[in-house]
Amino acid sequence: MTLAKSRAGTWLLWIFVLSGFSGLIYQSIWTQYLGLFLGHSSYAQSLVLILFMGGMAVGAWLVSRWSSKVRRPLLAYAVIEVVIGLLGLCFDGIYHGLTGWAYGQLLPMLPASQLQNVRWVLAAAMVLPQCILLGATFPLMSAGYIRLQEHAEGRVLAGLYFSNSLGAAIGAIASTYVMLPAIGMPGTVFSAGLINILVAIVVYPLSKREVALPAPDIAPPVTTPQGAALPRPNLILLAAGLTGAASFVYEITWIRMLSLALGTTIHSFELMLAAFILGIALGGLWLKNRADRLVSPLQTAGWIQVWMGIAALASMFVYANAFEWVSWLMKVIVRSADGYGLFNLASAGIALLVMFPAAFFAGMTLPLLTLALLRQGHGEKAIGQAYAFNTVGAIVGVLAAVHLLMPLLGLKYALLTAAVVDIGLGLFLLKRYAVDAGQRRVPPLVLAGAPAVAVIAASVALVHFDPAMLGSSVFRTGFAALQDARPMFYKDGKTATVTVFEIGEKGLEQRMISTNGKVDAALGYNDSKKATADEATMLLLAAIPMSMRESYERVGVIGFGSGMTTHALLGNADIAQVDTVEIEPAMVEGARHLGHRVDRAFNDPRSHVVIDDAKAYFASVPKKYDLIISEPSNPWMGGTASLFSTEFYQYVPRQLNKDGLFVQWLQLYEITPGLVNSVLSAMQVNFKDTKAYLANQTDLILVASPHGSVPELGSSIFKQPLLAADLARIGIKDVRDLQDTMVMDRQALEGYLSLYPHQTNSDMFPILKLTAPQARFQKSSTPDFNMLGRAPWPLIARFGGPSPRTIASGKPSEHLPLETVRQGMEASRVFDALVGNPAAADAAISNINGLQVDALRGLAASCQLGSRPTRDASLIFYLAAQTAAHLDADRLQRMWGKPEWLKCTAGDKTVDASLALMSAVAEGRHGDVIRQGQALFDGEQGHYLLNDGVAGFYIFGAMQYAALAEGNAPIAQQMVERYWTRLDDSSRRNPSLQLLAVMASRAEAPVRQ
Repeated sequence: MTLAKSRAGTWLLWIFVLSGFSGLIYQSIWTQYLGLFLGHSSYAQSLVLILFMGGMAVGAWLVSRWSSKVRRPLLAYAVIEVVIGLLGLCFDGIYHGLTGWAYGQLLPMLPASQLQNVRWVLAAAMVLPQCILLGATFPLMSAGYIRLQEHAEGRVLAGLYFSNSLGAAIGAIASTYVMLPAIGMPGTVFSAGLINILVAIVVYPLSKREVALPAPDIAPPVTTPQGAALPRPNLILLAAGLTGAASFVYEITWIRMLSLALGTTIHSFELMLAAFILGIALGGLWLKNRADRLVSPLQTAGWIQVWMGIAALASMFVYANAFEWVSWLMKVIVRSADGYGLFNLASAGIALLVMFPAAFFAGMTLPLLTLALLRQGHGEKAIGQAYAFNTVGAIVGVLAAVHLLMPLLGLKYALLTAAVVDIGLGLFLLKRYAVDAGQRRVPPLVLAGAPAVAVIAASVALVHFDPAMLGSSVFRTGFAALQDARPMFYKDGKTATVTVFEIGEKGLEQRMISTNGKVDAALGYNDSKKATADEATMLLLAAIPMSMRESYERVGVIGFGSGMTTHALLGNADIAQVDTVEIEPAMVEGARHLGHRVDRAFNDPRSHVVIDDAKAYFASVPKKYDLIISEPSNPWMGGTASLFSTEFYQYVPRQLNKDGLFVQWLQLYEITPGLVNSVLSAMQVNFKDTKAYLANQTDLILVASPHGSVPELGSSIFKQPLLAADLARIGIKDVRDLQDTMVMDRQALEGYLSLYPHQTNSDMFPILKLTAPQARFQKSSTPDFNMLGRAPWPLIARFGGPSPRTIASGKPSEHLPLETVRQGMEASRVFDALVGNPAAADAAISNINGLQVDALRGLAASCQLGSRPTRDASLIFYLAAQTAAHLDADRLQRMWGKPEWLKCTAGDKTVDASLALMSAVAEGRHGDVIRQGQALFDGEQGHYLLNDGVAGFYIFGAMQYAALAEGNAPIAQQMVERYWTRLDDSSRRNPSLQLLAVMASRAEAPVRQ
């Protein structure tokens, strides 16, 4: 019988691993589900935690009231697991049904003041029953296991605490790295439900052994070790609550601290969470075989509390080195997919070094306190009571950390406060419950208190969290501290740590504002004459949509950032109100240090800054908007990816008036084309029309209309003096300059979607949140949109942009830093060097273009053009690629239509055909372009031209462009079948040529008047 009980106990430990696994999945997935409904503000996050932890506390407390009357606790546990599992299987359907009903019918009927409360009630209805049931599982399993393992209460409690925590640690990793990518949020929560049902099935046969066991109706006699005080139950329960509060202050503070070094991503968060839980699990494992031999559990708990506090303080000294460690990792690890896995593994190691010691001690506290209650004859109800008080303490700890300690005291003193609570609690327990304290040479109180006081003093005096280190973004840059940066502002806010730095010499100062180490905006400060790339982004996010309509009554902005977008909007006197929604108060506070370039955001009476989650706020506002601009932080940042999802884009049109517009900022750096397409596809599905613009080489601006076409850019904003002055600073002086930002219309965007495999970003299948961190680590980029400006064919004009113009060879700083502008300047230089004014062009033209021009000019002057056909044709098409798509009609005609530089006939049919093709290009004779191109490819030099990375590339693209212009999809497809595989690899990999071929194959014949 004893052997059978032992085997049953071993089975229960492994079963409880699965229970912990599913429980952590619920916590993680529910937080994400409810975050979508309630928002991601600190208050919403706190509410989710209260629902989860509070429900568990209620469940544990209810079990404590009647567990001793349950003759078969394992059977009750199995039944509860079945109910939890069934609710898990149905959760996704319940969520969508309830929230859909709320958004569609309930919330629109309610006054704005009641919306938040109603959402909270609905959220509680979705998860609270399951949370209460989850809270009942640990006490019931413990009671059933104790009855199977008589006189081994400590072993049982510590063992179950270990196995449950171990399962939770594994669940944190598996749900993020395996389940979410494979089956999404619905599949993950469904799997958790299946696991619960599996647990119940396995436990049921073991529960039959309980039939023969007597219910422990009579409590064992109370025994008190010699020299120890009789424990008071209320004091022990209070201790359980205090240590739970301190432990969760540690957890919240450590996660914020480590996020500054490792990055605020879903991967880093789950790694940190797993490291913390693993420490707890191994603490329980260490105690498992020792607990029942302890003379005084409370004395041991006192020592454990003191050492936990000391370990927490020591973690600050370890953390101070984390930035150097990450810096070293970023320098030695290859930026690849495998390298990202290695970086995550190393990140887990760093998190363990910081968290593990204190978490290890935390894993012993609850089993020890519960054991003390059991030994004092309080029966099985003690298990539920201790668990409930510990859970309530955890709630208090999180609320205190998020809303009080971190905002008021900062990271260092939040952690120190929790450590002092633990040390104080430990010293109290040692003073009150130490065994034979009077016979010791050094009393335990002194023995524990002296090092604790020393470590506290050392932490206060020696630990300094340098803002230049905390804001270094080492996980991106590889530098452990910002160089030559002057801190202007630092604050640990409720949801993020915000810093403001100044760099640069006097007159060229820049100030940067960052969130959790990631710079969100940089701008020239005060009288700095040099505008940053970020300024162009922030100004154009406002200017582009404002140029499309004469006026806007109400404008909403998602994300305060530096405040410059709001500032720019308020430079338009015809805007009545701007509501800027920011989730972190410290962000707004920090932006005040960015000077007068953002002052209208703070001082204009039309500006209303709202601290809330954007989606939650807009749902509570009865009036709709004429324009909504979304510029959150990067998608890999925690909680941000949901603002780039198809569910969000389904939601936005409800908040817009019928002719309203939506503007979305999207990064093109640290992101793959497939991930860009995951956002584009989500927008395309939910908006009738979308157009893409570029603020600079790496910032994309998408303007979308849910009901009609996106209007054309207009000149009305240049009649607004304040706004016109802001735009002139970034090189936009008139509407033609503004038109240079246009890159693609909706049809081109649809064509671009076909170039790269992608999955639409969804809240339920969060591909962006899961994959963007790896793209950031690998330094991926998507240059395709900007490189369209260098395309040898006028693609942007065909995709809805302006016709080519010749841009004067001015200073690059006078214009937007876009390839379409730069290539326009270079085309003008090449034209001047070959046709117009060689003396003026020679000084500015690029070296390689200068050499090509000299060669062609020399061959033409000496009448030797055609002496080497393939070389000369390649030379012609090289310069054609530099100029033909970037010159106005007059210059294009002078250079290629009737080339003024050509002094005599070439005398070679390949070169003559090349010049004839260019003449057809210049004069828009698309049929001739196709015929001349085919003649070149099918001629005697065709093999060489096709394999020439310049000539073959240009000729094939010119033919495809002609087919696109003619709307002749069959000929475009025919050319692909005949010539595509014969082109060189670099030509076939070129995104501009790929997009052109896709668009040509889909072309519709133009309507001819």
